Amino acid sequence: MIFLRQWLLGVIACAMAVSLLGQLCPEGSVRKLARFTGGLLLLCAMLRPLTEVELSGAAWNAGGYREAVARLELELGAERENVLADGIAAELEAYIEDKAGSLGANVHARVTMGARGAAPAPERVTLRGAYCEALADFIASELGVTKERQIWID
Repeated sequence: MIFLRQWLLGVIACAMAVSLLGQLCPEGSVRKLARFTGGLLLLCAMLRPLTEVELSGAAWNAGGYREAVARLELELGAERENVLADGIAAELEAYIEDKAGSLGANVHARVTMGARGAAPAPERVTLRGAYCEALADFIASELGVTKERQIWID
């Protein structure tokens, strides 16, 4: 509050001095020059607080921002992979259930995803319904889920 009071008093004093100087100068170009110079001084008085601002507390921490951006990119990448894996799992579940229906079996499939390299791939299949050898062979050959990783629940 003291700083604001001192700044305001300085601006007012400068404005009064510039006004007095403008009135005391003779008419013509001298008065115009005095008013111009006084205006510049008044502008400097008004902008003086900007010269006293400490920017150390408001310094940009570019390294911290880069780390935060990198962390968010990793989180978003993982979230994108999860959404992709969930979508693939839902499609595979529908595909397996459709194939089971065409083979005459009534099963409900649940696919657990894993990763093969960089791409999501089915890792385990849980099937609720009567065991069907033809469906188990189909899952092993078409989806790459061996019979050991197929869980049949009757």
